[in-house]
Amino acid sequence: MSHINVRGFVLRDQPVGDADRLISVLTADHGLITAAARGARRQKSSLLASTQIFALSQFQLFQNRGRYTVDSAELDESFQGLHKDIYRLICAAHLAEVFIDLLKDDLPDKTAYELWGRAVNEVNRGQEPLLSIHVAQLRLLEHAGLKPPFELCSHCHGSVKAPALFSFRDSKIYCGSGCRSRSAGPSMLLSSGSLACLEHIFSSPLSRLFSFSLSDEIKQEVICFSDRWLTIQMEKQYTRLAMLQDLD
Repeated sequence: MSHINVRGFVLRDQPVGDADRLISVLTADHGLITAAARGARRQKSSLLASTQIFALSQFQLFQNRGRYTVDSAELDESFQGLHKDIYRLICAAHLAEVFIDLLKDDLPDKTAYELWGRAVNEVNRGQEPLLSIHVAQLRLLEHAGLKPPFELCSHCHGSVKAPALFSFRDSKIYCGSGCRSRSAGPSMLLSSGSLACLEHIFSSPLSRLFSFSLSDEIKQEVICFSDRWLTIQMEKQYTRLAMLQDLD
């Protein structure tokens, strides 16, 4: 039995019973932690704001046999922009689901922690919340060892030149008309702008990850690629973003 003090982002909050919450907190030094917050849904609870979804808070947790309970918490940032804008809220909820699916409980992950922090700020205040979450999820997939191969053509083994064809069935990329004819199954053409953007996403420092601008055409290519790559790698259909179509 012990107490730990951590700073973390609430990626998920689940109601339990009449007034409790079960929260998933992303921390730098302890990875993803699941903790019970007793009475946190009561209006007069000191934990009400600090344990709500997407909050960044300082937590004191009691640990007993691998289980955590929130003893106290102090809110640092509530990210109110997400709660006031349903479009941004849906984007953040989708990205949180991806993070929870990819991260391991109780394993330190400073990179994922920084990535979420930068991404949630972009979704909260930036001009392109949908593009931001796709950029973040591609970088998270790369961090998890699920980066698509873009360096060399799978047929001629030369440098990839646009327009290139990416085969989702084989997870291979092909350049030139002759090489592209070798691909099979579901695939997607990638322009030079999309290839440059994807290279930036996978290789840039996190401090510069969201520092670029795209034409509408390239933006849609990158979003489409991100959506298809995530679905194939996770073997799961993510449905939250479909709600954005109803808003449009």
